[in-house]
Amino acid sequence: MQISVDHQHRELKMHGSKEYPILISKEVLSRYDRGYFLDHWHPEIEFTYIIEGEILYTINGIELLLKKGQGIFCNQNMMHSGKMHNRQECKYLSITFLPKLIYGFELSRIKTKYIDEIVKNPFFSYLLLLDNDQGARNILEILSGINTLQLINKEINELKLLTLLTSIWMNLYDCFEKSKDELSVSSYNEKELNRLKKILEYIHNNYGNKISLEEIAGTINICTNECCRFFKKYMNATISAYILDYRIEKSLYLLDNTDLSITELAHDIGFSSGSYYTQVFRKKMGFTPIQYRNRKNDHI
Repeated sequence: MQISVDHQHRELKMHGSKEYPILISKEVLSRYDRGYFLDHWHPEIEFTYIIEGEILYTINGIELLLKKGQGIFCNQNMMHSGKMHNRQECKYLSITFLPKLIYGFELSRIKTKYIDEIVKNPFFSYLLLLDNDQGARNILEILSGINTLQLINKEINELKLLTLLTSIWMNLYDCFEKSKDELSVSSYNEKELNRLKKILEYIHNNYGNKISLEEIAGTINICTNECCRFFKKYMNATISAYILDYRIEKSLYLLDNTDLSITELAHDIGFSSGSYYTQVFRKKMGFTPIQYRNRKNDHI
């Protein structure tokens, strides 16, 4: 499986409902194709708590290694992804919700004083949750407690959960107040992230065709050299490598759900030939497209 995103990499999955905008889920990296989930963003904030193993978590181009018992706060609209570290399995708890679950209504003092200070701050894109700070330790303990509650109950009492989330936010706010001097916080540039989304949108709309670097750079009106540097900064990959990865990802669905020949499929996703597609697929997946299709069929 893989995360479903739109052309700008915004995640399409609903995180809860309008009446209850929160999603708590236990995730396992091996469930994702190739052991990682794609770069994506969403308007909800997200807390991630590592239950077992390790994950290489990338946010706005910065790669972080998270281990068992550690976690991270990811602010709204931040581009993030995760992958296995040294091919180890990783189990983690993900809590994704809209902050309005805590503040209630638009003009509330809670929103303007305690929520907006964090979610609208351009220098607070993420916070590592480690045991070297009391506030972070408190958050980790609450996240661990929510994980335990989920093991006992399929659904956690809404009022109880709201109390826990409010406690998490109180500690997060304390961390935020100390962040300038004591905590490692990454800044981000909203204008640059919007430019990145335009590049991704162009690639996703045109991956089935031949794409030139000049065309990609033209979407944000910069030179090709600057475009390459900019993309590498945020995506930890070259543009050409990303396009190949994206084409392979799109091919997995076609291999699973169509009877297209390898040559037909290769042309549909932008490869010049079936042999080149097979070569790239084998290098990235460890087996050929035919072997992948047969393996899937064997499990039906």
